[in-house]
Amino acid sequence: MTVNSTASTARGPDLVYIEAFVADHRSLLDRLRAQTTWDERMRARRTASFGVPYDYSGMTYPAAPMPDAIADIRDALAEILPLAPNNCLVNDYEDGRSTMGFHADSIRELVPGTGVAIVSLGATRTLSFRRIVEREIEVARPLAGGSVMYMTPQVQGLWKHGIRREEGVGARISLTFRQILSAG
Repeated sequence: MTVNSTASTARGPDLVYIEAFVADHRSLLDRLRAQTTWDERMRARRTASFGVPYDYSGMTYPAAPMPDAIADIRDALAEILPLAPNNCLVNDYEDGRSTMGFHADSIRELVPGTGVAIVSLGATRTLSFRRIVEREIEVARPLAGGSVMYMTPQVQGLWKHGIRREEGVGARISLTFRQILSAG
């Protein structure tokens, strides 16, 4: 797998976006979709978790070894972002009908000062941000296949984000990397 850690970055307030971070993202999407044991308890998408245990949306994911391709991306992220991820929550969006409601990621279980990195594989999907206090303020950021977006902890305190329905859009996987505080 090819990871481009020298791609140019475009910074927004508390966001880092790198396009073309994973060069062969479509083949990785196909491999993960075929080889992952998916949790299907969520209505809108399938999930899986690799690395240290993780509690998410009322579900507990046990520790699981990271596949080599995900570990390679984790290592590349650690070289360019202020986090050393030890967990990757994988979300499989079958098509444009698959969604994620507006939410702010919990940072209680994260190493202080670290955020969440989202690596997008497959179809471009739009990540919508809405201010928590001033709900009428929204910003849309397309996440191209192979890109990474890093959200600092401050983003979670000011903005909620989500993936809305987009008709005619193909399959997408998001790899969400976190540095979770160890339990012991």
